[in-house]
Amino acid sequence: MPISHVLARGLVVLTLVFALPASLSAEGKKGIGGLFRASSKTPTGIAEQSEESGPVAKACGLRGKALGKVVEKGPGGWKLHDTAPGSTAVRDFHVTGFSDGCARKVSGAVAMFGSVELYELVHYGPVGMKPKGSETDKAYAAMRARACGSAKKACKPGALRKLTKQAVFVDVYASVSSPRRTQLLMSRGKLAALSEK
Repeated sequence: MPISHVLARGLVVLTLVFALPASLSAEGKKGIGGLFRASSKTPTGIAEQSEESGPVAKACGLRGKALGKVVEKGPGGWKLHDTAPGSTAVRDFHVTGFSDGCARKVSGAVAMFGSVELYELVHYGPVGMKPKGSETDKAYAAMRARACGSAKKACKPGALRKLTKQAVFVDVYASVSSPRRTQLLMSRGKLAALSEK
């Protein structure tokens, strides 16, 4: 029996919460920073990265039902399409809203938008988990420095609201039970950065 996209997201979050202590103690790491690991799933197609293949591929020419069902909408006109809503199997997701008119395809079991507010709370708020220096972390720090006047100090509410409208994350998990993910950071109609965590 298929499950809803919302339920699948909830299952991922619950799995991460309950798997966190065991996975961290097994690796000898503390805090939620040790939770995310790289995904090895590589779809085919025209890659967003400079090499011939990568985790994100351009999907020009796809329209309507070929993209899948819109399951989430993000700020700035971004949309997340699921080719098999309710499934927990690895499948293609498409992200639309790019200025070149081409969708981007990424494969995984669960995909969801990640908010700037949550990223701020985890990395710059009371949790105080410093960014690890991935490509998405570096690109976000540069955007944050421009919008907030600092890559490290607290961002004023007005500047944070502006940043929230300009940037959005998409996290694509390799499986429902895995903390490994591919993270996309998009801004102003472009893929600003891509990391595997």
